[in-house]
Amino acid sequence: MSIHMNLNATHYVMAANAHYYKVPTEERYIDRTLPHHDLIYLVEGSWSITENEQEYPLQKDDCLLLSAGRHHYTRLPCAPGTRTFCIHISGDTQAAIEQNDVIELPTLIHAHNNPKIKKYFSEIVTVYWGKGDYKEKQLSALLDLLFLELRSLTQAKQDSDLAEQAISLLTAAPHIHYTSKEMAEVLFVSTKTLDKSMVHRTGLSFHAYQKERKLEMAASLLVNEPDLQLREIANALGFYDEFHFSKSFKQKYQLSPRGYRLKHSGNESQ
Repeated sequence: MSIHMNLNATHYVMAANAHYYKVPTEERYIDRTLPHHDLIYLVEGSWSITENEQEYPLQKDDCLLLSAGRHHYTRLPCAPGTRTFCIHISGDTQAAIEQNDVIELPTLIHAHNNPKIKKYFSEIVTVYWGKGDYKEKQLSALLDLLFLELRSLTQAKQDSDLAEQAISLLTAAPHIHYTSKEMAEVLFVSTKTLDKSMVHRTGLSFHAYQKERKLEMAASLLVNEPDLQLREIANALGFYDEFHFSKSFKQKYQLSPRGYRLKHSGNESQ
């Protein structure tokens, strides 16, 4: 499941608290449907919270974004010593959600690699219980920073996951030469999204990464499969023909395939 947020809309903090559960809670400690979003950060311990029959097991530094209007409850007690930050914020109207500047975030986010998220939760709780002339503006600004950081974290993970899928497909079928458009269609994304993910993960576009990976595989075959003909290697790795393979290989290694094989076979002086 996911939650939708319009960052151009003003969101209000309805409640913000830090909770410490010295002993386990009752099984049905939480059982509610709220008119506003419920944001939970698990500081210590463990718990499991269900939203619309989807259960989310929470561990240290997990963030749970429960959407307004959905039923959420607990089936089991929390672990003793569990600590949480819990923030209730106003939800967007349907009209606001339908605008183009809405971000979508998964319900459960593992935030252990991003201390800023915990920091923003803590600051929101602190500011909520403090005093100041610009308290509401400060809370609104902190919420925006929190959601932008959550978006950055999940976007990075999505990019990495997408790139990993593309890399896995290339590795599993090295005889296929994919165009960027073909791979994007396989993964149900645009070529722009695919290349952005690949650059984020590898530093190379999909086309450049595929070429590099195939040439690395070719180098390995040249050394470890000395009986394979160049034509067979070219076919096995999806090159158009032996000439195309040899030309690309020399551009990368500054040696012809035969020269590379000879150099790495231990017979360079023969």
